[in-house]
Amino acid sequence: MSNMNDVSHLAGVSRGTVSNYINGLRVRPAAQKQIEKAIKELNYVPNAAARTLKTNRSNYVVLIIPMVNTPFFSELSYCMQLILKKSGYKMILCNSNNCPQEEIEYIQMAKKQKVAGIITMSYADIREIVPPDIPLVALENKVADFFPLIVSDNYQGGELAAAKLHVLGAGRLLFISKAPVKNVSLDREKGFKDYCNRNGVEYTRFVAKDKGNFTDDFQDFIKKNLVNKKFKYDGVFSDSDEYASDFWYLLLKQKIAVPEEVQIIGFDAAKIYPRQKIALSSIRQPITEIAKQAVLGLEKQLNNNSQKKLCQPLVLPVSFMQGQTTK
Repeated sequence: MSNMNDVSHLAGVSRGTVSNYINGLRVRPAAQKQIEKAIKELNYVPNAAARTLKTNRSNYVVLIIPMVNTPFFSELSYCMQLILKKSGYKMILCNSNNCPQEEIEYIQMAKKQKVAGIITMSYADIREIVPPDIPLVALENKVADFFPLIVSDNYQGGELAAAKLHVLGAGRLLFISKAPVKNVSLDREKGFKDYCNRNGVEYTRFVAKDKGNFTDDFQDFIKKNLVNKKFKYDGVFSDSDEYASDFWYLLLKQKIAVPEEVQIIGFDAAKIYPRQKIALSSIRQPITEIAKQAVLGLEKQLNNNSQKKLCQPLVLPVSFMQGQTTK
């Protein structure tokens, strides 16, 4: 059975360099390629149990997300797993089902298992249960001032959506969502409204009730705002691709042409599979960059044993993706 010395000899690097690579520490790109090639040729499998005893942590990273059955979280999980693997970590995917208690249970599990770190899109108050010495990166919502926070520029996304609709000829804009509008969605709506107010663009807000058949509220709103079989608004922005797609379908049911009569922009522009063509025009979050920066934030904590410092949020730019719902 091959060992670390065999890998070191075949790769032409020191045993310490191989150890650093296996433990997720940074090594020179050229050395990394040689080590990966040697590991593959030798079919070498690092002893994870031994490494856990030595470093007092495993090579597992827990990713906690609110749900898995949306294109955004599916793509985020996929990208995160690939980037963690390149850095020598294995990912444990935890679906909190938008339930704070489930998220808390996952955090407690991660502590007991001495995982290398946690990446979480947290909607629960977990500040009191996360020890300050455990590496953690927060996505979208702050956990504590000393943990890195990575967010997309949601305010910019709302502004960009309003500006696109305006430039493309829409003059009566509508923001739609489902109650309660909170967290990052508030920033998306605020950016949208601020652009409209600054540029004298007419806009209205409609939020469906939080219930199982909330799309009935969308349908009723559309019917109430038909004038001579024409929809009152010619531009629609939603804080979610999901709601924007629902609204698109309901407009088509009323024989309202999209984008000829009404243009629609959603938020996320995530793909279910890489070759998927964008159907809904949308504000694209930089999913790959979010994953890269999250893993980088973990590695910085793992490699730095000094006292934690206050972290400023890392805000990543968004972009517009043209689909079939804008002109």
